[in-house]
Amino acid sequence: MDFEPAYSRYSLATVNQRLGALIIDLLSCWFISELTLSLLSVTTSSPLRLFTFVVTWFVFRVFIAARSQGQSFGKWLMSIRVVDADFGKTADFGAFIKREIFVFTCSIFLIETFTTTFIVFAWIPFAADVAFAVVDNEKRQALHDRLSGTISIQSRKGFAVDQKLGKLFNQAGQQATKLYQSRQEQGFDRDRQYNDAPRDRPKRRPRTKSRPPQDFARDYEPKFDRDFFADDDAYDAPSKPRKSTFKDDMDEFDDWNQSQAYGGDNFSDPEMPDPQQNKRSARRPRRR
Repeated sequence: MDFEPAYSRYSLATVNQRLGALIIDLLSCWFISELTLSLLSVTTSSPLRLFTFVVTWFVFRVFIAARSQGQSFGKWLMSIRVVDADFGKTADFGAFIKREIFVFTCSIFLIETFTTTFIVFAWIPFAADVAFAVVDNEKRQALHDRLSGTISIQSRKGFAVDQKLGKLFNQAGQQATKLYQSRQEQGFDRDRQYNDAPRDRPKRRPRTKSRPPQDFARDYEPKFDRDFFADDDAYDAPSKPRKSTFKDDMDEFDDWNQSQAYGGDNFSDPEMPDPQQNKRSARRPRRR
């Protein structure tokens, strides 16, 4: 009978689930340690504060996890647990000690150098540990899993906060998409109604003494007086002056008529007065 290892029989936990569980445990241990120090009225004492945090960490991550089928508080929220890599049973107390010594060392080293420039180098051990889990597609074992011979698998026991948050965000995204689409459709309908709506006729301006009333129903096509231009010829002399004539044009028109009446420019009548001497002194008004 062939033996099938546990990492091929169970669905393995993802890297995001494991990081989420680690962050939850870290924040929980820090909160409980700070609450304990405040209840004991302990002032800022670095050795005692670090000792309280170490004790809280190992209580939650080792003792409680070993007694709760490989689940700490963060692992229970993410619905994962730690088991043996070969047989699939819950990891023993020694395996949890090996795991948490390495994880706690990387975490505390990162926390203590968080406000200093040494944070650039403090990320290297933690990033190397995560890189082992990312590269290993078969077992997804990080460096502390290889040292302890354990794996992290998904479990039905737990709150599955990652799945619930994913569904919540998915629903929120769908609602936002529907709301955006409905507003777009309302905008299109409003534009369509505006374009299809009949236009109101312009309002009539009030009648005044200086301006006659407007008639919007009449035809505004320009109509020219064709009879006025019917007898005109470009090569003949004008028979009658244009409406838009000025004083100088009218004077030239009168001189031309007199010269034509008496036989041209060379004819001179002694009894006829000189037109240059009898010019009109008053200006003839413009025709409208």
